[in-house]
Amino acid sequence: TLHDEGVTTFVEIGPGGVLSGMTQNCLDEAVTVPVLRADRPEPLAIVTALGQLHTHGVSPDWNAFFPRGRRVDLPTYAFQRERYWLDVPQRPGDVRAAGLGAADHPLLGAAIATADSDGVLLTGVVSLESHPWLSDHAVNGTVLLPGTAFVELAIRAGDEVGCGRIEDLTLAMPLVVPERGSVALQVSVGAEDEAGRRLLSVHSRAGGGTWVRHATGVLSPAEAPAAELVAGTGSWPPAGTEAVDLTAFYDGVAELGLEYGPVFQGLRSVWRSGDEVFAEVELPEDAAADAGAFALHPALLDAALHALAAGGLVSLADGPQLPFAWSGVAVQAAGASMVRVKLSRAGSDSVTLVVADGAGGPVASVESLTLRAVPAEQLRGGGDDDSLFALEWTPFTAPSAAEALVIESVAGFDALKQQDGDQDGQRDVVVVPCPAGSGADTATRVHEVTGEVLALVQWWLAEDRPSRLALVTRPGDLAHAAVWGLVRSAQSENPDRIVLVEAEDTDTAVRILPGLIAAGEPQCAVRGQDALVPRLAKTPGSATGTPDFGDGTVLLTGASGALGGLLARHLVATHGVRSLLLLSRRGADAPGAAELEAELAAEGAQVRWAACDAADRDALAAVLAGTPVTAVVHTAGVLDDGVIAALTPERLTAVLRPKVDAVLNLHELTGDLSAFVVFSSVSGILGSAGQGNYAAANTFLDAFAEARRAQGLPATSLAWGLWEQGSGMADRLGQADVARLKRAGLAPIAVDEGMRLFDAALAQDRAAVAPLRLDLAGLQGTVPSVLRGLRGPVRGTARRAAQTAPKGSLGQRLAGLPEAEREKAVLDLVRTEVAAVLGHASAQAIQPEHAFQEAGFDSLTSVELRNRLNTATGLRLPATMVFDYPTPAALARFLLAETLGVQERSEAAVTANAAADEPIAIVGMACRYPGGVRSPEDLWRLVASGGDAVSGFPEDRGWDVENLYDPDPD
Repeated sequence: TLHDEGVTTFVEIGPGGVLSGMTQNCLDEAVTVPVLRADRPEPLAIVTALGQLHTHGVSPDWNAFFPRGRRVDLPTYAFQRERYWLDVPQRPGDVRAAGLGAADHPLLGAAIATADSDGVLLTGVVSLESHPWLSDHAVNGTVLLPGTAFVELAIRAGDEVGCGRIEDLTLAMPLVVPERGSVALQVSVGAEDEAGRRLLSVHSRAGGGTWVRHATGVLSPAEAPAAELVAGTGSWPPAGTEAVDLTAFYDGVAELGLEYGPVFQGLRSVWRSGDEVFAEVELPEDAAADAGAFALHPALLDAALHALAAGGLVSLADGPQLPFAWSGVAVQAAGASMVRVKLSRAGSDSVTLVVADGAGGPVASVESLTLRAVPAEQLRGGGDDDSLFALEWTPFTAPSAAEALVIESVAGFDALKQQDGDQDGQRDVVVVPCPAGSGADTATRVHEVTGEVLALVQWWLAEDRPSRLALVTRPGDLAHAAVWGLVRSAQSENPDRIVLVEAEDTDTAVRILPGLIAAGEPQCAVRGQDALVPRLAKTPGSATGTPDFGDGTVLLTGASGALGGLLARHLVATHGVRSLLLLSRRGADAPGAAELEAELAAEGAQVRWAACDAADRDALAAVLAGTPVTAVVHTAGVLDDGVIAALTPERLTAVLRPKVDAVLNLHELTGDLSAFVVFSSVSGILGSAGQGNYAAANTFLDAFAEARRAQGLPATSLAWGLWEQGSGMADRLGQADVARLKRAGLAPIAVDEGMRLFDAALAQDRAAVAPLRLDLAGLQGTVPSVLRGLRGPVRGTARRAAQTAPKGSLGQRLAGLPEAEREKAVLDLVRTEVAAVLGHASAQAIQPEHAFQEAGFDSLTSVELRNRLNTATGLRLPATMVFDYPTPAALARFLLAETLGVQERSEAAVTANAAADEPIAIVGMACRYPGGVRSPEDLWRLVASGGDAVSGFPEDRGWDVENLYDPDPD
C-alpha cells in the first residue's frame, strides 16, 4: 500500500495470481491498473502500470525505480511539424537521378561505366542494420564480411563486363563491419587487356575515413571448367565414405574464436574419405528466401568451407583460418539455397571445391583456395586503425602573396592594458609573450600561468578591438602547454581573434605571423628556421605488442565512475591483472563499489579501495605507503564547462587539479612502473568550445607524457574522443551538446570499442595517442585547422574560401531584392542557422517570435550561432547578440539594419526588445549562478531573503545583493 497526499493505492494479487492496482481518493473514485498482462512481457507491463498510476496522482519513488537515473528537463515547447518516421531505403532504381545505373544486388546499389576507359565501378553500403545476417559471422568477437562475399562481389562485377571467371582473387585485409554505422564499398574493374582480362579491386571506407583496399584480382571471360571440377550425378553420399559427427562442431569452433550464428551454421552432413570431404549445406528458411538475389549466397559458400575443419583437411590448432587466395572460380547456376560440396586437397595449403545442387547439377567450382590465419591486429580493422590518431607537426609554407601587416610587440599583459585603445585601429596584430609564472613547483606554475592568460584573453575579447592578439609560448614549458588548450578553446569560440605561436622569442613569432595569418592558420610552432602547423593524422601500424601491466598492483584512479569500473573489469578480464588499488574520493562508500569489488574478486582479483583525492599529495603518499604499485592508470577528471567569458580562476583550478596536480603527484610518488597511462581528451587538441579549462588540463597531460618519456620512463596519454552515454562524463551532455560535437566531426565511441582502442593505443610506441571516432562527413561550419590534413587539400581550400567571403556579400544579395522581401530573406537565414545549432531537421521548426531562451539556448549555443552568422553575413557580431535580440525575428531586424547601414539601428533594437517582453533573459540564459542558485526563481528568493535563502551562498564572492538590480546597465 502506497500513500501519497490523501491518495491510497492498493496493489494486490487476485485469483490465479493476477495482480491489479487500485487508486482510491477521498471521493471514493477508483482506478484499476493491471500489472500482469498476457500480451506483453512483465517488465513492460509493470512500467506501464507505474506510468498509469502516476497519471492518476500517485508519485512513485523514481530514485528507487531508476537507481542511477537522472532528471532531465522536458522541452519547453511542443514538437511542431517534425517528421520522426524512418525513411524507407531507396530502391536501386533511384540512383538513376545521380547518373548511375542500378546494380540490382544485395551488397551493391549502383554501377557506372568510367568515362576515360571501358572499366566499371560498382558501389554499395553495408551495415548490421541493412544486412543483419552479417552479424552471424564473427571472429574473436569482431564481425567480418565473409571472404566468400568478396567472391560474390567479384562475380557480380564480372557480369557487368562479361567476365564470368575469377582467374585469381587475393584478400589482403579483412573488412570489419562496425557495430554502429555503415561501410561504403567500391568494386573497381579496369580496362580490358589483349587477352580479355580485367584487373579488379575492392575497397571500403567507414564514415569519412580513408579508403582501405581489401582485395585485388583478375577477371577473365568464362570457360568450361575441367571435367573433374563438374559434380557428377552418381550416388550420394559416395560409397566408401565415413560420416562425421557434427553434434558439437559449432560449439567447438566457437571456443576457438569462430563465432557463427544461425545463418552461417549451414552444415547438415559431412563425410570424409582420405584427402576428400563431402558435405551437404543448406541455408535456414529466412536466408533461403534471399538466395535468388545472389550468384552464390556468401553464407552458403562459407558454410561449405566449414567442412574443411569438420572433415580434418584444415587444422584450427593455430587459430582461425580464413580464405586468403582464390583461383579459377566460376558459377554455373545462380540462386542455390541447398548444395552438395566436394572438397579435395590440392597441395600442402590449398583445396579445390566442386559445388552441386540437390540433384547433382553443377553450381560452382573453385580450382584452388588457400586459407591462412589472420593476425589479431587485422581483426581490429587492419594495421592502420581508423580510430587511432596522433597530433603531428607538418611543415608550413607561407603564401607567396602574404599581405604586409602592422605588428606591434608589447612586454606583457600589464603593458597592453596601459595602452590607448584608440591606437588599436592602426595595427593588425599585437604580440604578447606568455607569462613565465613564479611558482616554486610545476603545478603551481600551471595554475598561475593559465589564470593570467585567462584574464588576458577575457580582457582582450571584451575590448572587442579590430586587431588580433598573438600569444607567444616557449617550447618545452608544461605550463605553456596548458595554455595551448585554453587558447585553442578561445579560438574556437572567437575565430580570427587570437593566434598561438610557440617560439623561443617574440621576434621569431613576428617574422612568421604575416604568412600564418594569410594562410588562415591559427597555430604554429617554430623549430629553428622551420615553421610547423599541427595536424591530426592516423597513426601508422607500428604496434609493439600487448600492453604490459606487470605482475604487481595496478593503481586505478576514478575507479568509482562508470568509465573506471569498465576499465577495472577490462584490466582483470583481458590483461590478467590480479591486484588492483582502486582510488576515488569516496572509496568503498561510493555507489556500486561493493558490487564492483565482488565482481572482480569472482574473477580472481584482489581489490583494495582507498578514499583519496590524488591531487592531495599527503593523502596519496599515505595510500601508496601501504600498497606499492607497479602500474598507474589515471582516469579521474571533472567537468565545469563554460565559455571563456564565463570562466573564473576558481572554475579553472577545480578542473586543473584532478589532471595536473594529481598526475604530478602520481609521477613523483610512484617508483619503477611498467605502465603509466593518463586519460586525456581530444578537447585539448581541437580546442572544444565551452571547455577552455578542460582543454587546458588535457593539453598539459599530453605534454607531460612527452616529457616523462623523454626521461626514459613509461608514459602514454590517451586523448579520448566522445564516449557513448552511460560511460561516464558523457552522461552530462544533452542532446544539443551531442549534436554540436557531431557537427565538429566527432562520433561517439561504444564501450566495447573503447576498450579495444585502449589496448590498441597502448600498443603504439607513442607518448600521446588520440583514440576517437571521426565523422568527417557530418562536419559542419569552420573546419578546425588540426583536421585539415584529414579532409584533403581540395575540400579544405574550398571551405576556407567560403569562410573568407567578402564582407557585405549579404548586403549585395539584399540589394537585389525588393525592399518588402529583404526582412524575410534575413529571417530565413537566421532560422536556418538557429535550426542547425539546435539540431533541428529544418528551419520550419524555428518560430520567428519564439524566444531563444525558451528554445534551449545557452552561452555556448549563443556563441556558435554568433560565429555561424558572422560567416554567413560577413559581419562582426557581438557575443551578446541573442541576449540583446532575444527572438529570431528581433535578430533578423537587427541584422538587416546592420547589413544595410540603417541609421535607426538603435531604435530598431529598442523596438525589438520591447516586443520580445523578456526583461530578465540575460539572467536566465547567460549567468552561472553562485552557490546553490540554479534558476532565476532561486535568485529572486535570494534577493528577497537578503542572501540567506540559498544554501551555500558564498559570502566572499563579493556580490552586492542590495544593488543587484541597479538601474545602471553597467
